[in-house]
Amino acid sequence: MKRLWTEAALLCLVAMLARWPGEAQICRLSVAGLNRDRRVMGPVSAECPHPLHSAPFGNWGVTSNFGQKLNGHQFQGWCHNMRVCDNAGQCMNNCRDGWYEWNSCTTHALYQPPNCSLYNAAECTEQVSPLGINVLGTQAVDVPVTCPSDTNRDGALDSGGCADLTSYSRSNNFMSLYELDPATADELVQTIYYSDLVVPLRCDVFDCPLSGSEWARPIAYDSPPSPAKVFAEMAMVVNFGSFLDPRQACRPAATTLAAVSAASYQAGLPVAPGSIVSLFDVGFAEKTEAASNVPLPLRLAGVQVYVIDSRGRRTPAPLLFVSPRQINCIVPAETAAGGATFSVEDATGVRSTGVAQIEAVAPSLFTANNDGRGAPAAVAVRVTAGGHQTPLDVFRCGDAPGTCEPAPISSGAPSDQVIVSLFGTGIRGRSALENVQATIGDESADVLYAGPQPQFEGLDQVNVRIPESLAGAGRVEVRLLVDTRPSNAVTIDIR
Repeated sequence: MKRLWTEAALLCLVAMLARWPGEAQICRLSVAGLNRDRRVMGPVSAECPHPLHSAPFGNWGVTSNFGQKLNGHQFQGWCHNMRVCDNAGQCMNNCRDGWYEWNSCTTHALYQPPNCSLYNAAECTEQVSPLGINVLGTQAVDVPVTCPSDTNRDGALDSGGCADLTSYSRSNNFMSLYELDPATADELVQTIYYSDLVVPLRCDVFDCPLSGSEWARPIAYDSPPSPAKVFAEMAMVVNFGSFLDPRQACRPAATTLAAVSAASYQAGLPVAPGSIVSLFDVGFAEKTEAASNVPLPLRLAGVQVYVIDSRGRRTPAPLLFVSPRQINCIVPAETAAGGATFSVEDATGVRSTGVAQIEAVAPSLFTANNDGRGAPAAVAVRVTAGGHQTPLDVFRCGDAPGTCEPAPISSGAPSDQVIVSLFGTGIRGRSALENVQATIGDESADVLYAGPQPQFEGLDQVNVRIPESLAGAGRVEVRLLVDTRPSNAVTIDIR
């Protein structure tokens, strides 16, 4: 539900922060190490031969300055559910355990290059990963900063906080590659060293947006220093930064938050009892915490949210997620219609408040890019006349945030039915099923169900049958009308 890569519009502080000398405040950075262009190009003989090792392939892991030794996802190879043959012509279906794996026995007579079954590059003498960028690990780094201040006395905080930072650098960068085997000892393949990584930052007082370093190539190897057995480039990204005041040294006045549907993120629209809302501001909490079980907690990361409805009733809101800049919570089911105030509070009192209009229904649909537009975060199934069901993808995504797009949905035979399950919030309060209407393109579509999704708090589900007449229509918009209230439009691709 949370949207870590989306910057919320931060509203102005009601009052400036006062400086309290002698106390520490920080800008907390989320820092990740990345690798790409992974390949095995030299002699490797890790656990080869070994009675417990299914030569030639094995799981490789990495220890780096960005994370502890983990299994093969950090340095994934290229063999996956493939039929491979050794140099004697013996073939097998190897790499069957779901990993992309490397040949760890390139010096063995049966598995050495050239062999186009065991090697996929450099005329069948090298192994190159086809999987793009991997994340080595993500760490929280606290950098000391000063209290925010208003240097030009215009009422807006313009210096201090995260704005003190213009870059973040990391030295002693390395990756140590191992052939992992929990039954024996992990065997070191080689350690690769890199130059300093520097991420330029463009932070304002409270936030740092996503930024990354240049890609670095290896500068040295060890154990042994030569020959080079493996290759990979390394980079570093700062996912985001948030100003925190752990000791409350920079006492802030209460601020004004924005309360919107967690599905559509459309400002100024009403929200419904029982629905999921997102609250945006700065300085909500000093850490990020998500609910791990039900019933949902009423306090996370030291923070509570209260909803004061139009009747003056003050009710705590169940919490899904709390971070320094964003809170996802459930509007209490008993909240009365009309104007309501959301109040974020911690042990020191009220941190911020905001208002929203409460209505019985306020339909909005979750989307794959978490921005309220484009491909829906949905699933589909094609049902034959005989009752056989085939799951279908409704969206597909690239490696980077915001790259999801509608996936082609095959209509199948004329006698088949395709049913799309849309997920949203603010829908369960509908008066009757017949008052939930769906249009796909210019056509009305049958609504088979509209109500709570049984597994997740606050989540609603709407099952819609795609009309047969839309077969081959291509990309079309889907809209809901719930008790005359429209949802945000989403896009599907019908083939």
